Amino acid sequence: MMELIQILSLYLAIGCLWTLWLEWYTVSELEHPYNMPWSLSERLFHISIWPYSFGLFVYTLIKDFFGNFFE
Repeated sequence: MMELIQILSLYLAIGCLWTLWLEWYTVSELEHPYNMPWSLSERLFHISIWPYSFGLFVYTLIKDFFGNFFE
């Protein structure tokens, strides 16, 4: 049981760190209307399913980098 709690705590801690960075990045680096502060539901969404959010971010980053690299 303790192992499950540790795994869940680690999962949520990584989700919180990812969400904190992603919110900072979107609010400070993107143009209006994408640079608005996040709502609580957006934060909870990214904390709870951060592997999907992180994977999509990395996929788009690589796709844009290599798409522009070969053009």
